[in-house]
Amino acid sequence: MKRPAGLTITAALMLLTAVGTILFWATFFADLETQRSGTLASRCDAWFSWEMSFPLADGWMAATAILGAVALWRMRPTGLLFGLVSGGAMVFLGLMDALFFLENGLYLPLTGEIVVELFIHLWTVAFGLFAIAYIWSQRAPLSR
Repeated sequence: MKRPAGLTITAALMLLTAVGTILFWATFFADLETQRSGTLASRCDAWFSWEMSFPLADGWMAATAILGAVALWRMRPTGLLFGLVSGGAMVFLGLMDALFFLENGLYLPLTGEIVVELFIHLWTVAFGLFAIAYIWSQRAPLSR
């Protein structure tokens, strides 16, 4: 069966999201002291502790995104499972992060660091919702 172009794009974006997440954490831990005393940490005492609560959950999301991307690429039924799980994890993580930033007034003033965080929050929620809706709409060909 020929893979729909939308599934190819979705699989590629899921893989890109997983790789981006892994690179984010590699960069974060490579310069931990700067993170501990950086702009966000200086604006909110709880930010560093909050951020340190994410690696395991982000790892789960990245792992399911990779599994989902590979299975979608191969048109396997597990693409439906892992794609939906990954999309749900993205939405959850993005909303949790966005609410923390809103409650603590961290989006303003807008700096380069905040733009990156805002992009991550918007991407994970928007792409997660898209992935859920689109992959679910493709459940029939993925179930064969």
